Amino acid sequence: MKVVVLDNGTLSFVELEMKAGGILNYGTDLDDLDFAAVARAAGILGVRAGRAGELDDALREAFVHDGPAVVDARTASQELSLPPRLTYDAVKGFSLFATRSVLSGEGNEMLEPAKTNLHELPLLH
Repeated sequence: MKVVVLDNGTLSFVELEMKAGGILNYGTDLDDLDFAAVARAAGILGVRAGRAGELDDALREAFVHDGPAVVDARTASQELSLPPRLTYDAVKGFSLFATRSVLSGEGNEMLEPAKTNLHELPLLH
């Protein structure tokens, strides 16, 4: 069995669900958890790709290995691995989260997801 962990340093889908519910983030950060090291400690091949340019070699190493392997692929903390499916309730909840962020002085919470993901939106001309 080969496993690839998309490691963004947070419990991102939990964090996104909190935001969609209008809840400020709490307890979703993972302090540099090295999934490859955890795999090696359990006697499994563990390879970490810290940059996009390292991913091909890490995957190649894992797939030629005769046995189980874990590839810890580091990603940007706010990078969405799947495009979100927007519902009215999610938009309403995210708007509530944004308002609470700004009013609590944490408006910068809104900048990182925008910088990381807006470049993926198709441009309308």
